[in-house]
This record gives sequence, C-alpha cells and structure tokens, in this order.
Amino acid sequence: MKNKSLNLFRQIAEGFRSMLRIWMRELHLIILDVGVISVVFAAPLLYPILYSTIYYKEVVREMPIAVVDLSHSSASRQFIRKLDATPELMVAKNSASMEEAILAFKNRQVRGIVQIPETFSADIALNRQTTISTYADMEFFMYYKALMAGTSYATLDAGNRIQINNLMKEGLTERQAQVTVEPMKLVDNVMANKAGGFANYGVPASLILIIQQTLILAIGIMAGTARERHAFGTLVPLDRKRLGTLRLVLGKTAAYFTIYALLCVYMLGMIPQWFGYGRAASLPELIALITPFLLSTIFFGLTLSVAFKNRESPMMLYAFTSIPILFLSGVIWPLSSFSPTWLFVREIFPSSNAIFGFVKMKSLGATIYETRKEIMALWIQTGVYFLTACTAYAYQVYFSERLRSELLSHPFREMRRIIAKRQA
Repeated sequence: MKNKSLNLFRQIAEGFRSMLRIWMRELHLIILDVGVISVVFAAPLLYPILYSTIYYKEVVREMPIAVVDLSHSSASRQFIRKLDATPELMVAKNSASMEEAILAFKNRQVRGIVQIPETFSADIALNRQTTISTYADMEFFMYYKALMAGTSYATLDAGNRIQINNLMKEGLTERQAQVTVEPMKLVDNVMANKAGGFANYGVPASLILIIQQTLILAIGIMAGTARERHAFGTLVPLDRKRLGTLRLVLGKTAAYFTIYALLCVYMLGMIPQWFGYGRAASLPELIALITPFLLSTIFFGLTLSVAFKNRESPMMLYAFTSIPILFLSGVIWPLSSFSPTWLFVREIFPSSNAIFGFVKMKSLGATIYETRKEIMALWIQTGVYFLTACTAYAYQVYFSERLRSELLSHPFREMRRIIAKRQA
C-alpha cells in the first residue's frame, strides 16, 4: 500500500515537472517567434493607446455647418446665433442658396446644413408653426447626432422664448409664463457613460475583443508553426517525454495565461484609469471576471488550433470574425433585437459575456454579484472548452504515438527515407 502511494506521488510529481517543462518551453518558443511577439505584445500595447487617443474628445464639438437663411430677418439672425452658441455646432458658412451650401458640403467644408424658410419671421409674428430643415451627414452617426442635438436645443429654446413672450403679452408675469410653458422640469441624471461619448462606450468593449482575438491568433500561429516545424506535420512532438494530454493542455494554458494576465493589468486596469473610462473597477472585481475569460479563451483557442495547418491560417479567422464578434457582443446592437439563433451563436465566444460584464463594471459600477450572470457563463464556457481542448489534444497525442510506433518498426534506413520523402 505504501509503495502504491509512493508511486502515485512520483507520477504526480513527474507529471507536474513535465507540465512545467511544457510551460517554460512554450514561453521560450513565444519569445523567439517575432510574429507571435508582435501579436501578443505590439497589438495589445499599442492599440489601446491608439484608440483612446483617437476618441479622446469623446463627442463631436463645434461641428462646422452651413446655414441657408432665406428669411433675412432679425428673428432668423437671432436663431442663427443660438445655433452657433450650442457646444455641438459652429456656423462656418452663411450660404445664399441651397446650391452653395450643398457645394460646401460636398467639398467637406461643412458637415451639415440648416435651412431657415423665407416665411420664418412672418410665421412667428402670426403665431403660425414654422419649419426648420436640417440636412445631416449620415456617413458618420456622430455628425448626425451633433447636428440633431444642437438644432433641437436651439429650436426648443427659441420656441419656449416665443411662447413666453406671447403669454406675457396676455398679462402673465415672466415666471408664470415660464411655468406655463414648462410645467414639468426635466432633471437629467446620467447613470452610465457620463461623458456621453464614444470612447467611454466603445473602447472598453474593443479592449476585451483585442485580448480574445490576439490570444486566439497567437495560439493558432504557434500551432501552425509546430506543424511546419515537425517533419510529419504533427501538432505534438514525437517525443515520449512530452506526451500526455492533461500536461500539454495545462502547460500551454499556463504559458498564455501568464502573459495575458500581465497584459490585462495594463489594458483593463491602467488604460481605463489613464483615460477616465468610467469608474476604476476594484482588483477583486477584475480578477473575478478576467480569470474565467482568459481561461475560456485559451481553451477555445487550443480547441481551434488543431485545425490550423500553417502559420497563415489563423490570420484568416482573425480577419473575418473580429467585426461580427463585436456586433454579437450586444454593445453595438441591443440583445433584445437578436433572434434566438444569433443569441445562441453569441454564447460561443467568451468575449460576448466578458464585454458585457466589463462594461457593466466600468460604466454602471456593477459589483461581482451584479455581474454574476456573465461570470457564471464564462466559467461554464471554461469547463466546456477545457473538455474540447483535452479531447482535441488527446487525439493529437494518440496520432503522434501511433506514428512514432510505426516509425520505430521500420529499419533505420527505411525510416530516414520516409522522413526525407515527407519533408520533400
């Protein structure tokens, strides 16, 4: 009984040492591979800075517009001044006609057009409804939002002022007229994305996606390199000491987890704090969310890696899946508008729940308990993809062992001929 326990302990110790060797060997191979280094370090280190710098202003301010004033009255000039006073808009051109304004728009001198009708002043004087026409640049939604927001503010303010003046003419005091025009005052309390900008909303989601995509890409490149390096195109080396499904999966996982855990501190901890993306999530909250996310992504990548025959194959997957995965996350298009089929497809990718959970933590200040649904989903994905990764690598180990046995059964000269033929 004592000998059995001792043998079991020795087997466990040997398996652990073997896993450590695989861990160190994988790290060594990653460091020596320039392509993988650029994917693992260059992209995660530079992209967050690039995106955050580009969208640092958050929202469009002082967007240049052209105004076509057909009224040429004091009322229209006052309205133009209101437009120019809004933080969103800047009246860059007073056009004499729509043709002139459209030409300026086509030449990108302005990003929107506001037309004031010829009857503007007369309509106001006669208490008739008038029309302000806006022509927006729909190529960029942020330009459209800025034009509509600025025009709406100016129009509402001008309309309220007209109603107040009319009521004061009827004998009401200014305060009574203000209460009559605006009986309910709206107090705007922003609960999430207080800056109201794109960076607070989009960059945190893109950070999670960058982590997932570069991690899967790095694992795929390493797998393709292994097949190219080995004479028979095997993913697992023909070396008995390195064989073993569990130690292979855990050793490789440890290597990638070590690197990306450090990158997550930079990308999800430092970058949001430097650029002010929401509140700073606490370390326990980040660990609770990111740990299952990294593990599930690594196991998912290991599962996919067995299908890659060369280094270039993962690049195709990276190029064609990044944008669809971002849309499937639910931060660009609401989940309520997804069909059941797409909701199912969404759950395939670890980034979907990780993005949702991270945005909730950063924007809404959600706690671990409040993001338990996303965290639990990530742990389920971790378990499922761990099993798929072990299954995929178990077959690779079996294939390598069988091939090794076949080679050893041949004479030395015959084996050299087979290897030379395979390499050719």
